[in-house]
Amino acid sequence: MIKEPEYAALLKYRRNGLTEQIHYGVILHMNKDGIISKIGEDKGYKFYHRSCMKPLQVSPLIDLALDKKYNLSEEEIAVCCASHTGDLYHQEIIKNILKKAGFSEDDLLCHPHEPLSKDEQNRLIKNNLEIQKLHNNCSGKHSAMLLICKELGFNTKNYKDFENPLSDFIIKQVCNLCEVDKKEIVISKDGCGLPVTATTLEALGRGFLNLFCDNKYEKIKSAFLNNPYVIGGKNRLDSEIINASGNLIAKVGACGLCVVINTQKQECIVVKIADSNMDARSIVTIDTLLQLKWPENDNFTDQIKNIYCKDIISQDNTLLGDIYSCFDID
Repeated sequence: MIKEPEYAALLKYRRNGLTEQIHYGVILHMNKDGIISKIGEDKGYKFYHRSCMKPLQVSPLIDLALDKKYNLSEEEIAVCCASHTGDLYHQEIIKNILKKAGFSEDDLLCHPHEPLSKDEQNRLIKNNLEIQKLHNNCSGKHSAMLLICKELGFNTKNYKDFENPLSDFIIKQVCNLCEVDKKEIVISKDGCGLPVTATTLEALGRGFLNLFCDNKYEKIKSAFLNNPYVIGGKNRLDSEIINASGNLIAKVGACGLCVVINTQKQECIVVKIADSNMDARSIVTIDTLLQLKWPENDNFTDQIKNIYCKDIISQDNTLLGDIYSCFDID
């Protein structure tokens, strides 16, 4: 019988002395030797990696030397790992990857969906343009899958299907990085149609440490650090953490996930918000980083104020209450 997690209260919204909103979840602080500290108890529950899986599943670009074969830039490697906002610069980077390998947007099997970028949404409306596959925030990952399939001789026409050998190839890669046996994971389909794996939060964190703390994958590490807004976009949690900190790598995933790597300390945190609230995920993740004193930039909180506000403000700009983190990771 699967044991349900025992989530801890992480964040409280208080107004005039009363708590009116609480967000629960789990936080892990760990290194390659295991868990250093934990808030909440996941009880070995398995969580789908969602978009946190992206850097793990595109790591074969390095293993297969496709970065060299196609002369992939840091920006191009970054967009393969991205949950991007669909801005024009994201689209152009992906087009260039596809062109280098002899593909086009038509070869992508992700579906068109509205870009996350408000600027791009407005551009489409203003110019009466249709939503494209390139707007899909997983289109960079899909481009990487096409390159891997072409190199290994897999069918590029059905690369997202479980029957395509790409599925087993990527799952084995993720299992190796997370140091788990395939029998220990759960597999489903992600929103973009590609397979997605579920492991414990500790295994997910170990996968990130094995990837970003290995010199073999230095290009992926540099791609994240040097191209924060390719990884996501403006006001996206992972992009803003990377940009403001100067030394941290972050990647978000749907349903309340965020993993942050301190490559200097070779440590990571894994945050899971039980109700998937994105604002709660941002505040809990940032407060965890601040408690651990990981950001090297003294102006860190000033630079992320668009996604990190702990005041409850009325429409006429009156202070009504506060948002309080009720955990201590130290």
